[in-house]
Parts: sequence; structure tokens; C-alpha cells
Amino acid sequence: MSQLITPKSRYELPKRQQGAALLVSLVILLVLTVLALSSMQGTSTQERMVSAQRDAQIALEGAEAALLAAEAELSGGTLPTFNANEGLYDDATAAPTDLLNPQTWETPSGGGHGNGTREAPMPQVDGDNMLAERPRYLIKETPATGSATNSGFGLGIGGVADGVQQSTSNGRVFRVVAYSSGASGEAGRAVEAYVIRAQ
Repeated sequence: MSQLITPKSRYELPKRQQGAALLVSLVILLVLTVLALSSMQGTSTQERMVSAQRDAQIALEGAEAALLAAEAELSGGTLPTFNANEGLYDDATAAPTDLLNPQTWETPSGGGHGNGTREAPMPQVDGDNMLAERPRYLIKETPATGSATNSGFGLGIGGVADGVQQSTSNGRVFRVVAYSSGASGEAGRAVEAYVIRAQ
């Protein structure tokens, strides 16, 4: 008896696949997604850091603009009347000490001078306000030369004011502190300077 041998049909179904290629593809896709998310998070963090640094620089420039306004006020023809409520402290009145606290520099409800500080003009670029709010400053007249209260008035180091006033016996020395909260209103920066007004 002869057996008939037939060639295998080309249409025979292949062996059932186990899905290994799909599994490997999904794992690779998962790894790529995690890498992309990590990269986006790093970029977002760097962008926030750069934005905060820029805002701090703008706040510093705003504080320096307020310092210039105070210097202009002190170099005018006549000195303003020293009234602590309006940010002008004579040598016997204590000035604020918490200078980086935003509450120290709060603008009065009607704006202008008040709450122990003075308002400076708003810096502008191409007609747009540079800051969230106007920068502010205060001026403190230093005690007379040789005064017991003259050492370390606000600088935290003794004898500085004595040295300044001894070298300027024909003038008056004023301590100026200026503050700005930056473009966001949250990047407070303060600068301090001493202005000598000739008698």
C-alpha cells in the first residue's frame, strides 16, 4: 500500500505567537515616557529658577531707584520736615529694624507717604510699570557726633557713624534704606546707603 505524500500547504496557519515583541515595545515606551517626564520636570524647575532670579534683579533695580529718589530729596534746597509716620526719622526717633519684612513696607490705603515709609516714583520701561508696586524708602538722621546712641545705628557694627561724622564735620549724615518687592510682588530686596548733606 502506497502512502500519498502531499506538500505542506502554503496557507497553513503559523504557530501561535506569545506576544514577546509587544511586551518589549511597551517596556521601551514606558522607559521613554519616564525619561521625557523627568526632562520636562527639570526644564520646568530651571525655568522657575531663572524667573525668580530675574524678579530678584528687577526688585534690586527698583530698590536702587527708590534710593535715588531719597538722595534727590536730601539734596534739594531745603530738608523736608522729619515726621516718623511719613518715613523721615530724626536722630531721636527709632526707625524700623525688620527691613526685609514686607509688612514694614506696606503701602497705606490711599498710597503716598505713610506707615513709616515714603513712596518713590514707579520705574517704567517703554511706558509700562516695571514693578508690582511702587518702591519705598525711609530716611534716618544720624545722631550728632559723640552721641552715646551713635554707635552701630542699624549696621550691626559699632563706631561706623562716629567715623563718618568725624570726617564730615561740616555736613549732616543720613541713613537711607530703600525697598522693592519686584515685578511679582514677592521678591523683596532692600538696599542701604549713607548720604552726606553739606551744611
